Amino acid sequence: MLIFCSLLLLVLLYLLRYIYRQRKVLHQLEDSVKRRRRLLTDLPEKDLKFLGVNDLLNACNELADRYTDYAEQNTGYSDQVDATLGAVQEAVIIFSSDHVIEFANRSAEELFKQRRGLKGNRIEAALRSTSLLELLSAFSKEANSQMAQVSLEQNGELLWFEASCAKVSGVVAPHTESTLLVLHDITKLKQLEEMRRDFVANVSHELRTPLTIIKGFAETLIDDDASIKEESRTRFLGKILTNAERLHVLVEDLLTLSRLESKPDQIEPNLQSLKQLFVDTAENYRNRLESSEQTITLDFDERIEDFYFDRFRLNQVLDNLVENAFRYATDFKEIILRVQLDSLKNEVLCSVIDDGPGIPPKDVAHIFERFYRVDKGRSRDRGGTGLGLSITKHIVQLHGGRI
Repeated sequence: MLIFCSLLLLVLLYLLRYIYRQRKVLHQLEDSVKRRRRLLTDLPEKDLKFLGVNDLLNACNELADRYTDYAEQNTGYSDQVDATLGAVQEAVIIFSSDHVIEFANRSAEELFKQRRGLKGNRIEAALRSTSLLELLSAFSKEANSQMAQVSLEQNGELLWFEASCAKVSGVVAPHTESTLLVLHDITKLKQLEEMRRDFVANVSHELRTPLTIIKGFAETLIDDDASIKEESRTRFLGKILTNAERLHVLVEDLLTLSRLESKPDQIEPNLQSLKQLFVDTAENYRNRLESSEQTITLDFDERIEDFYFDRFRLNQVLDNLVENAFRYATDFKEIILRVQLDSLKNEVLCSVIDDGPGIPPKDVAHIFERFYRVDKGRSRDRGGTGLGLSITKHIVQLHGGRI
């Protein structure tokens, strides 16, 4: 009986050791599978076979090797994608058949800033655009490369893109297809196109009025030459001359504006006295004061030393601003030419101040736009082309300043 109990105890101990070793190997195998790597055990193959886990261990190690190879290939592919598309200026996005973004280059990330990046988001959530979704829907049905102009709103701004699609190999999973979306930003081109249309329309409108007047009076002089009185003839000729001069001024302003915009070297700065320019300007306009009650004064900060600027161009700026005061604030009492030094910003602040009616707040943001007029009828009657302040702005900007 004692011998039987001893044998039974030995069998139990053996079984417990067998179970312990088997469970230990299985726990190690489980841990290696979670870590996606091979299990390197110190147990000999015969022990593994005895424990019945040898085939399982080999299968798991083979699976880990395949995963490692795929991961290396996928990493290499991703690196190639990053290297190829990362430096592209266009926004490039790759998304799966489920519309989940798998890749976005730096341009796309910067353009469509997301707190957690674009990757992993649905394309509809990242790029809210009806026209873009229509393009993607049409592409998914026809599977043909298409190009279209799409618009989307980003941070309150309307952006325009030239979008194209193509099918590519899956980025995340092998043997799958993804969609490559390329967005070329054409927002500035759209804005320039709109500006060009507005500019052509405005120029046509500005030219039409004086040309119509000249044509009308010229036809009257020709058709009714015998019946026109001398007084009327003189008046008609005066109208023709006035509008011809108006056309001449308009064309000259257009040419000046074109030169300033296309050639930054239109200014020729020289070291000279800014004070002398303002003194001369004040003297030139004192002769035009209509009454002794009107004055033009100069307030110049004597700390300002000579510096580089284009006298002819800055004289254009001053003439335009002072001329506007004479033209649109005819009942002014005082015009002040003020020049101050801001030592903290190392800037010179030049001001032309009058006590006329002022500019309505709603118009202030637009007065430097081409052909913009606060009072359109009055401006044309007084000979303004609507380009003076736009020219002024460009001259100041070419000097590195702001107005």
